[in-house]
Amino acid sequence: MADTWIEVDLDAVVGNYREIVKHLRPKARCMAVVKADAYGLGAVEVAQALERDGCEAFAVTRVDEGLILREHGIKGLILVLGPTTREEWAKAITAQLHLTIAELSWISELNEVCSELDPHESVQVHLKLETGMGRTGFQFTELEAIALALAKAPYIHVAGAYTHFARAAQRDRQYTLGQYNRFRAFMARLGELEIRPTWQHVCNSAAFLDYPEWHHDFVRIGTLLIGHYPAQGFTGAMPLKDPWVAKSRIVHLRKVPKGTDVGYQSIYRTKAETQLAVIPVGYADGFGVAPNFIPQGWLDFLKIVIKNLAALFGIFLGQERILLKNRTVRVAGKIGMQLTVIDVGLQNCTLGDEVEIPLRRTVANPRIRRTYRQKEQISSERVMEEGVLPVYTEYSPLRET
Repeated sequence: MADTWIEVDLDAVVGNYREIVKHLRPKARCMAVVKADAYGLGAVEVAQALERDGCEAFAVTRVDEGLILREHGIKGLILVLGPTTREEWAKAITAQLHLTIAELSWISELNEVCSELDPHESVQVHLKLETGMGRTGFQFTELEAIALALAKAPYIHVAGAYTHFARAAQRDRQYTLGQYNRFRAFMARLGELEIRPTWQHVCNSAAFLDYPEWHHDFVRIGTLLIGHYPAQGFTGAMPLKDPWVAKSRIVHLRKVPKGTDVGYQSIYRTKAETQLAVIPVGYADGFGVAPNFIPQGWLDFLKIVIKNLAALFGIFLGQERILLKNRTVRVAGKIGMQLTVIDVGLQNCTLGDEVEIPLRRTVANPRIRRTYRQKEQISSERVMEEGVLPVYTEYSPLRET
């Protein structure tokens, strides 16, 4: 993939972090959410840059994500947001990761794992409280049982309690306020049961912007850090910089006459004499791959219908448009698995010219080379080689019974 790469501007990420910090309420801190490889930017590089700038807390979804950060020198608080398993706990505890607790049975089991370590270790946990997300978390009716279980778990320290808002990005104030009020009821009852977490945190990027009075001890920010607004309605709420540029090079170029059919199913035909260029990027790299969004109203639905109708006639709107020498050009026909044809017109261009491609962060192939820039120079590169053999674990065949 030498002719396709991604440039990540770490100064832009740090700049976004500083803007977030400016908007924090007193005593609140930013917990940088670097899950999913920092949304494709590179969790290690992003976390290192943020920690150098003073960020003290990070959040991931899985234990292995947290362990990778520790292995690369991240010293701050690392909270694992997702469910974890007993098989992961010993490594997580040894690495001093904070774990989310969302099931009653985990309390005694986690305490048992702590007691089995030599020497015995304690673990910092955050209670996930279910207020309306409908995913993971304790119900209000479980609080008394939680208190009893924690009283018998001397190796578990409740460092935090949190919830997650389901409709903050849609600015559904009534629903979000209902979730927050339920969270406050949870916290009041926990206090009555003598459970007083050190920290509380509820705000994602959208709630951080709309409800500054709810910043509490931490705000969990991912979307804003990577230069995106939570939804279109938040555009301009604070200045952000996009740290991500995906690029490729022209590897084949030829002039063709009017009426030339291009690509699979010949759905594209040139309308005049033009140049067709090939770039070494396609579906396997995440190019042209988009999430299956559920329409958020009739206007959203209409946009999806129009986009699909246009594609039926070979007109691709939005994500498939690319930039060559500051001029927008279009994909000619269907995107291929690893090669894509673009119609560059008759403008002056040559083999090796760079094009910018609209590659989504979270679907970009991790083997695409990442180049990191800071202080106007390349600070590091990340390359995962093609063809590296996977590691397999052998299992004995099941015995007949």
